[in-house]
Amino acid sequence: MNFKVTSSWLYLFGLLLLSGITVVTAQSDIERGRELFKNKRYSEAKPIFEGILNGNEKNAEANYYLGMIYWRYVGDLDKASELLETATENDESNAQYHFLYSGVLGVRAMRSNPIKQAYLATKIRNQLEKTIELEPTHVDARYNLIQFYIMAPGFMGGSIEKAKAQAGALVKYNAARGYIAYAQIATNEKDDASAENYFFKAIAADPSLPGAYHQLGYLYVKLKRPADAVKQFQKLTEVDPTNANSFDSLGDGFIANNQLDEAIESFKKAVALDPTFSASVFNLAQCYEKKNMIEEAKAQYRRYIALVPSGSKSDEAREKIKN
Repeated sequence: MNFKVTSSWLYLFGLLLLSGITVVTAQSDIERGRELFKNKRYSEAKPIFEGILNGNEKNAEANYYLGMIYWRYVGDLDKASELLETATENDESNAQYHFLYSGVLGVRAMRSNPIKQAYLATKIRNQLEKTIELEPTHVDARYNLIQFYIMAPGFMGGSIEKAKAQAGALVKYNAARGYIAYAQIATNEKDDASAENYFFKAIAADPSLPGAYHQLGYLYVKLKRPADAVKQFQKLTEVDPTNANSFDSLGDGFIANNQLDEAIESFKKAVALDPTFSASVFNLAQCYEKKNMIEEAKAQYRRYIALVPSGSKSDEAREKIKN
């Protein structure tokens, strides 16, 4: 708090005592808000953090938590960015603040026009690099920075050589994630044999990591090796059985292998795990349509539209229902 200077020592002393009470109260509120956030009671946590910022707008932790609430609960990415940026400015040494700020910037970039993307790209890269500078063992930051270097064009900071350097560092901290990164780099360079080999290395390093099975399965789909894809996706459902995406991927493998009945069962499992998993709903509709189960297909297309009211697939679903 900033207090007006006064010549009265007693007044100053009173303010000092009051500031001590305020700090204790704010700390108590932070702890209460943090606990509510941890338990995903975002609507209750939100006014607590807002109250803290009303008293001290530079409180880094309150800005951080409120920013995360605006991102994950409210869905206001601009406000979330503003709050998380303030958190990084007032606690520059907190690696996690920089990392999550890069995350919300990344989501914004996905929804922006090319000009805005170019502007955000630099900020994303800077935040990821700052995270790693502060915490060299931050696996997720290194992995995301590799994705940035692979995907971004050169004028936005993309660089395969930098991606390889980061992958080499990542292998030291998490071998499986590092090998997956190498596989992605190899895929980008159209070296599918090396990519396959790196995925095998990732699985050997950590057989419980879903990402290797998932990405290797889709590599096999691309290479028109559907039976091998199905095997990898089946392993994926074994290591990650509660994730709807695991069964959605298995369904994709079955479709590639011309096993429609098995694909339908996989998509059904995905939707049973997560009724809002729209990709599986749409895939299920398409499978029913291929089997000439028209009413079942239309029911799933309607369900998809209810989940995703707009977009190219929603438009396609509406056309299917008309026919």
